[in-house]
Amino acid sequence: MITVFLYYDDVPRGLAWLTHTLGARELTRRATSGLMTYAEVELAGLPLVLTDRTDPAAGGTPARFQFTLDGVEPLYQRALAAGAQVVATLAVDPTGRPAFTVADPGGYHWTFVGSASTDDESSPAADDEIGSLTADGTSPIDRLGRLTDLATPFAVRVLATLRVPDLIEQGVTDLVDLATACAANRDALGRLLRYLAHRGVLTEANPDVFALTEVGRLLCERGAAGQRGWLDLDGLGARMDLAYPGLLHSVRTGEPAYATVHGRTFWAELDAHPGHRRYFDELMMSQQHLTAPQVAELYDWCDVAHVYDVGGGSGALLTQLLSSHPHLRGTLVDRPGAARAAGERIAASGLADRADTVAGDFFGALPTGGDVYVVSRALTDWNDRDATTILRRCAEAAGDRGRVLIVEVLPTEPFMPHLSPFDLQMLVVVGGRERGLTDFESIAGRAGLAVAQVLRGRDGLTLIECVRADRSPVAVDAAVEADSCVSS
Repeated sequence: MITVFLYYDDVPRGLAWLTHTLGARELTRRATSGLMTYAEVELAGLPLVLTDRTDPAAGGTPARFQFTLDGVEPLYQRALAAGAQVVATLAVDPTGRPAFTVADPGGYHWTFVGSASTDDESSPAADDEIGSLTADGTSPIDRLGRLTDLATPFAVRVLATLRVPDLIEQGVTDLVDLATACAANRDALGRLLRYLAHRGVLTEANPDVFALTEVGRLLCERGAAGQRGWLDLDGLGARMDLAYPGLLHSVRTGEPAYATVHGRTFWAELDAHPGHRRYFDELMMSQQHLTAPQVAELYDWCDVAHVYDVGGGSGALLTQLLSSHPHLRGTLVDRPGAARAAGERIAASGLADRADTVAGDFFGALPTGGDVYVVSRALTDWNDRDATTILRRCAEAAGDRGRVLIVEVLPTEPFMPHLSPFDLQMLVVVGGRERGLTDFESIAGRAGLAVAQVLRGRDGLTLIECVRADRSPVAVDAAVEADSCVSS
């Protein structure tokens, strides 16, 4: 592969122009006496090296570059928004394709031309199209390579498992010291770190001295969203990801593949490994910390005396509801191990006098007498048949006067089916699936329920209130911010 060298009087300015104006991806940078004099980026699969013009090797006339790609117009608008110097405005060239040219701070000219129509007799042969660009600025062969790459996902996970980002954050930045601290082979570790430096996870400012990028900081123990723990190859998150080799089994059978890869079902794994159960509960609690306050606020709990949290897991939602609404009593229903752990957490929150737990199975009969039966973020773990059974059991327990409240977070906002990998993850790990509002309405109907109202929160949170079909009002789909009648 050819690597193009670009010489600039101001390397940081050139780097900023390429990344902000054209969307180039920074790979690494280096500094001399505190000044950035070298950087590497990738643009449309082409490696570019930016270096200081004072380099003895620099010289000659700034080059002109031409790229052929789909989606020229959005790139032109991006260049205009970034304040790029336009050499040739967007127009149709003699071949009938849109094209424009901009100049960068180093005097280099960048021309972008729209791809030829696929039904044009002058279109390049299939082999030639390996070098063309797709709409996101990469060639089809490069995009395929990224889609099928396994080295990068595992390299990131090894970095997280060895806790290299934490070590760097603590000031251990030299390769020799890093290898010693994480008990790794120095040469192999160096190859790993440099590979990830080319992908924007780390930087190598000086030989054998590494620093974290913003992406790399996410892999620290205290990084956002618990990414390090999820990616740790010794943890439950990685075991869930490593179920993907069984995807072929799932696609052929429609059944989960976790047991075919790991020897037992996901739920049996939680029961067999207290550490995995603890991690899973903590993961669910971290998610509930984002959604539970909204559930407590959005839904009108005024006329609710007793709420059942069916499949309540960690107990975080029930704890939030009881804390926000002192008039409520609550019961959590889940498998014995989960119910026991949730009971301890609820007691630690000082709510034991208004809450209890019941060891049960939501595929069987549920305790009756509740005003609202909440099923929060559980139905996506199950296929349509099982999800319908869960809702039917809730409907039976709720009776004529009770309600069933489905709480889910749609994986994309606005919801776009199959855009997120969540659907395939649910399939391969537990046999579940993502669903949109119409899907939930459908399984509710099969369970003898009808949707009474839909409440929408932030970041895809959706509350679907259901009642028995023979007493349902007209369904309402509205964004409601209901005031709690009693709040602490």
